[in-house]
Amino acid sequence: MEDYAQRFDALFSSLAQRRGFRDYLQGLLLPRDRNKTPTGLAGAEPISGAQHREVQRLQWFLSDSAWDHQQSKPVTRKPRMPIRV
Repeated sequence: MEDYAQRFDALFSSLAQRRGFRDYLQGLLLPRDRNKTPTGLAGAEPISGAQHREVQRLQWFLSDSAWDHQQSKPVTRKPRMPIRV
């Protein structure tokens, strides 16, 4: 997964954004029942886990982190690499 995530590093201006992207990517790839919500992506309980640090960091990345999703199109169109989790 790290090899794949590194292809996107130039899109993010801070380490926090790069970490948020990796957390998001990992949450999407891991087999979980609820991978469509920040608590599910972070592996936390739906209501009681909403204030956990991992959930808040992921929520910040998804809603407040400033990066241009249009710039990711050339990166995602490169030949696919095998993803190792």
